[in-house]
Formats: sequence, C-alpha cells, structure tokens
Amino acid sequence: MLAWQPVPAISAGAPAASSSQLAWTDRPVLWFDPTDPQELPGVIRGGIPVCAPWFGHGPADDRNPQHGAMRLIDFTREILADSANRLRVRYRGSLPGVDVVQMVEMTDSALRLGLTLTSTLGHPQQVEAVWHSYLRVGDASRTTVRGVAGADLHNYATGQRGPLADDILPVRPDTDTVLQDPAGPLVLVDPAWRRRITLRTAGCPTAVVWNPLLSQDTRSDLTGTAWRDFVCVETGAAKEHAIELPAGRSTTLQLEIGVHPDPRS
Repeated sequence: MLAWQPVPAISAGAPAASSSQLAWTDRPVLWFDPTDPQELPGVIRGGIPVCAPWFGHGPADDRNPQHGAMRLIDFTREILADSANRLRVRYRGSLPGVDVVQMVEMTDSALRLGLTLTSTLGHPQQVEAVWHSYLRVGDASRTTVRGVAGADLHNYATGQRGPLADDILPVRPDTDTVLQDPAGPLVLVDPAWRRRITLRTAGCPTAVVWNPLLSQDTRSDLTGTAWRDFVCVETGAAKEHAIELPAGRSTTLQLEIGVHPDPRS
C-alpha cells in the first residue's frame, strides 16, 4: 500500500528535526484521519493514494478494482537521502504488465513526486496514472481552484460538460469534475487559512477536482462527514488522456506541491 500522509510540522525555534518531523508549513497540507482503519481492499482515503495502472474503472469503464491495483501491492522502499531539511525515498513495485517506481522528496519548501510506469509486455497497452491528493483546507465550501482556463470539463456528479472560459472553479456541492488540458499551474485557494496550495506538474494533462459533499444524500462515512476539511485536486493522465505505452517503454509523471500565504484571501 502506498499513500503519503502528513507529518508533524516543525515549530519556530525547534531543534534540528529528524525525517519524521519534516514539514514545510505550520498547518497540515494533506488530509488524513488516523481513526480510519484503512482496511484493504477498500479505497485509500487520505494522503496521496496513487491510482494506477488505471483510474476509476479504466478508460473503457471495465476494470477492477476501482482506481487500479497499484494501491493493493507491497512496495520495496529505499531511503536515498535523510537529513534535517530533506527526505528522498524510492519505492518499487510490480503489477502484471507494468513495473512501477515512485520517487518522493520532501524539502523545507515543497513535496515532489515522480511516478514512472514501465511496460513489461511484448505489445502496446493503455495505462492511466493519477495522484489522488487529499489537500487539507480550513473550509472547503469557501475554496476555489484556479489555473483551469481552457480546460474541457466533465462533472460526473451533475453531467455538466463543455469548455471552461473562466479561470476559477468554485468547490460546491456535487463537485466531481474531470478537467482535460487545464492551463495550470493549478492553485487551490483556501481563504479560511489565508493560503494557496500550488500544484505544478509535468506529463499530467488530466486534473480532477472532488469533494464528497452532495446536494442530497451526502455519504455518512468518515470521508463524507469530513467534507469541510479537504478538497481533492488530483493530477495525472486519465480518460481521454490515457497513455498509449509501447512494449518495453516507460512514461514518467511529475508533481510538485507548494504552499504560499495569501493575505488577500
């Protein structure tokens, strides 16, 4: 199972931190509730689960389990750097037809992820990969996502489709919105905590903005009741932008998450 979860922040004047204390803000950036048992094979809730080698039920909606098999396998872990202000870890795993390597680096300014999928088949295949980032916010009902101008929108909760002319996407009830080719970088504006969470990507033409609040029948599980505390801004390559991976070839996606104060919020 591979899902990045928040770590305690370093307070001002604190002694040199071990890797378990690395953070780059005094408020959490990733949402995670330790009371959730996270029992497999359920969908991982919180942190940054990796959906691969397919997203949802795949490009043709015919694959199981939901959000791919990558979250169900064991990974080997190799720590490449471990100091007071930098932690770099490499994870390796194998799935039928695909080898997976994820690089994770946390510094005092950003969290950087790199995901490489390598085909082990003798013929081309179609793959998807998405980081399902649960981003912690002060009040999801007040948040917006920017950097979306020009994207092709499909809200799976409401059925709304079409191009986006505006560069602001409000997070409202029934937000389950797939965006193809947003202008980027994506910015989650969090007025309650007067900050912006910025996601810069490479090789990631797809974004998904999701929150479990519904206009009716909001789910009653932990994720549903915690809807105000997070917004998922997911990045990767999926659906119309599923990757055509040739035999024996690799594809790499990159994500950098940074946090910036925004007193204007």
